[in-house]
Amino acid sequence: MTLLTPEDFEPWVGRKVRVGTVPEPVEVMLGRIHRRNVIAGFDVRAPFSLYFESALDTYLIDGTYEFDCGKGGPHAICVTQLQPQPDRRIYEAVFA
Repeated sequence: MTLLTPEDFEPWVGRKVRVGTVPEPVEVMLGRIHRRNVIAGFDVRAPFSLYFESALDTYLIDGTYEFDCGKGGPHAICVTQLQPQPDRRIYEAVFA
């Protein structure tokens, strides 16, 4: 299994991606990638986060979903909802 990197997702920034939800898939946009500093001796890869955005009426509970984005997808990605904005929801996926 290949570890995903921020570069695998860069082509998708600003694009909508399909999320496998029930009863039907929804779309969210990959808003940005945030790279974090490597902790020498602890990190297998450079840690990073993906931030997805959706309309207020698209609600994902915290959990793992199949995201059709990035190299070789779809990928099982665990997201957590952050504080919603007045016009959209924000979800974070942390890769360590």
